[in-house]
Amino acid sequence: EHLGTLRCTNGQVQTADALRYLETQAASEYDVVFLDPPFNQNLLPTVCALLEERQWLAPDSWIYTESETAPSTLGLPGAWRLHREQKSGRVYYALWHRLVESAV
Repeated sequence: EHLGTLRCTNGQVQTADALRYLETQAASEYDVVFLDPPFNQNLLPTVCALLEERQWLAPDSWIYTESETAPSTLGLPGAWRLHREQKSGRVYYALWHRLVESAV
């Protein structure tokens, strides 16, 4: 349904326990990832570290996050560069760009 709304013909939506999924499934590289974890559980840094450590992200990928804390203070992976950050009410949202030179 969501992919149809976006007119996306080549995509995947996962609705699962993110920590368990990232820890147990074989990694596939994604170009775009949306992260909106439950607040006040400190899950965002853990999920972001798993995405990086388990190689879930393409070398040139974009990550959208929502959090209760300013994104620039979260200490997310070093390969991620904050592209844009805003706040709406109590929610901070940010767009991160991961740009890693591929080892060819």
